[in-house]
Amino acid sequence: MTPSKDPSRLVAETQTFSLPGDSTLLIRPTTTNDILAVSFVLPMGSREEPEELAGMTTLGLRMLTRGTRNRSDFDIAVALESLGASFSTDVQKDRTTLTIQTTGSRWKETFRIIRELLTESIFPEEAFEIEKEILIKEIREDLDSPFTAASRLFQGTFFHGHPYSHPGQGSEETVQKLTLEQAKSSILDRLGGVPVSVGAVGAIEPEVMLESMVDLVSTLPNTHPVQLNTPRKLAPRTSQVEVCEQRSTEAECMIYGFPAPHLHEPNYAVWRVLDSIVGGSMDSRLFQEVREKQGLVYQIGSSYPPMEWQGCFSISLMSTRQNHQKVLDSLDREIQRLKSETPDADEVDRARTYLKGTFLMSQERCSDQAFLLARYHSLGLGVEFIDKYPVLLDEVTPEDIRANADAYLNHPVLAIVGPGNGAS
Repeated sequence: MTPSKDPSRLVAETQTFSLPGDSTLLIRPTTTNDILAVSFVLPMGSREEPEELAGMTTLGLRMLTRGTRNRSDFDIAVALESLGASFSTDVQKDRTTLTIQTTGSRWKETFRIIRELLTESIFPEEAFEIEKEILIKEIREDLDSPFTAASRLFQGTFFHGHPYSHPGQGSEETVQKLTLEQAKSSILDRLGGVPVSVGAVGAIEPEVMLESMVDLVSTLPNTHPVQLNTPRKLAPRTSQVEVCEQRSTEAECMIYGFPAPHLHEPNYAVWRVLDSIVGGSMDSRLFQEVREKQGLVYQIGSSYPPMEWQGCFSISLMSTRQNHQKVLDSLDREIQRLKSETPDADEVDRARTYLKGTFLMSQERCSDQAFLLARYHSLGLGVEFIDKYPVLLDEVTPEDIRANADAYLNHPVLAIVGPGNGAS
């Protein structure tokens, strides 16, 4: 499969440079304005953490801004703010992302601070205990939401025994037990031992950015390669699984999901289109049939996140106790319809158009582009995937949709948060 003959400007204007330690810089200089965005993407996702240490990477990364040899956390915040710059981190299942936003004219001053954070952080113990309490409070607040609680219940059940089973934040129990040394080692013992994909888009000369990144990667702590986990897939299921967390409310949140192809499998684009048809937009089947026509739910949609080791297609909804069985019956009918009926060509074409449009919109900002460049490179897809993806969508046929639905939409996992209906 090859992309179109004329590459997009993002792909055509991106320059690639090798960095020490098998790391890579992908840079697209622009002159539109003075904004500069830099994304570091590393294979340090939550899947690399032991389940009993879930949240370790999130907590360790937060400690980077809590003080260095030369600056307090207050000094760091003031210094970044005075430059109009920001630094943030995010831990997902497959990757960890560090994001810098600044301006090209202030890159050198911003870089000095970022370099200090990544190479000279001191991990003060008092700040660590505060960060632990903050993270635990965030987890509690998140779980107060029925949807978040259902998502965690679903993931823990669906991915049971798999590295994807726990969230990047960790749980209240695991975070409470984490020690400063564990959080510290999760960063200092790994940051310089994994290949880093750096995406940079904005107002800067490639030579200036390359010099900065060579300097940074060469001085990251621990240059010994880290042994990463090997890819794993879920064992096949032979029956439906249902779990329920009971709450004394009338509202009921359900998440209903099936195994699906992962990001690197040939049918990935098919499932992007299938997801769009089923519940990925306000024109989708579930929204129109279950919400608009039948009025059984407050909200409903589907999700197919681009994960590297194991795909998952899920339907999430908010309903009431009274509609519990009607909703399940309606979902079952829609699943059986997907498995037995080939969708109309017009429906598939609308889904493809919607996906290509939203993909283009996801590339509007410098930060969006920097992230895409770094992420696709880190995942082994290459920056060419930015142009290849729309081509793959165009090749999806109605017959592909029905065949994939018939092959995969069996033996679901159902997670419920609410009054339930006799589930245990």
